[in-house]
Formats: sequence, structure tokens, C-alpha cells
Amino acid sequence: MKFRRILAPTDFSALSERGVAEAASLASSLGAELVLLHVVEPAVLAGDLYGAAAMASVLQEVQQSSRQVLAQAVDKIKKRGQRCRGVIANGGAATTIVDTAAQLGIDLIVLATHGRSGFSHLLLGSVAERVVRSAACPVLTVPSNKARRARKRPNRKR
Repeated sequence: MKFRRILAPTDFSALSERGVAEAASLASSLGAELVLLHVVEPAVLAGDLYGAAAMASVLQEVQQSSRQVLAQAVDKIKKRGQRCRGVIANGGAATTIVDTAAQLGIDLIVLATHGRSGFSHLLLGSVAERVVRSAACPVLTVPSNKARRARKRPNRKR
């Protein structure tokens, strides 16, 4: 399989930046285009007209701020000679990542995992897990530092 276009979702957190770094490295080594995706998840609007107008204004500000941060991330990658572009989309994170990948003809999605387990995983769910289950293309997950540290610890019980 030839990976010509790699999608790297980012929420601009340190953890998602690890996923972007892995995706950029992979895209560079494969000669693929890197597409950075930031999903803006609109909040549920309040029932009255004032609340809806206020939320629309907040959403617009968040989108503008996101565009600026995404543009900086894309420029940083382009300065290394890598083909890269940024995309902003609205919606639920997992669904929007999968839909965007399909729309753009993405060959591989690379995203970071938060490494949640137990009750927090049950309560919050996992965007990465939902993307893995529903994406039409392969998905590469980049584990959190917590998961990497746990994997590197030697097993002392013998």
C-alpha cells in the first residue's frame, strides 16, 4: 500500500503534537503529503436567542484562533521542506476525523491516544478508539507518555 496522503488530527495539546510529529516524520520518509486537521466541537447552544447568538460568536472566535495556530503549525512543517496543509472542520471529533479522511482521500490517519483507562475511559470514551473502529483507511495510534513508560518498565516478577 502506498501512503500518498497522511492525516494528523490535532487539538494543539502536547500529546496531539506527538502524534503530529510522528505523522510528519512518516510523511517525510514516504514522500507523502501531510494534512493537519483541527476539529472544533461546537457546544450545545442555549435555548434562547441571546444564548445562541453568544455561542455563535464564541464559536467564530475559536475558529479564528484555531486557524491562526494551525497555520503556524503548517508553516513550521513546510519550513522543513515537507508538503503540508491545514484543515479546520466543525463537529464531533471522531466522526469529523473519519468523514474528513474519506472526503480528502486520506491513505493513513496518525493520531495520539490519551491513554485513559478505567472509569475515565468509560466516561469520556476514546476518540482514537472510535476512529480506529470506523475509518475506511488504516489508523496508526501514537501512545501517550504514560503508556510508553509502562511498556518500557521491566517486568520484575519472575
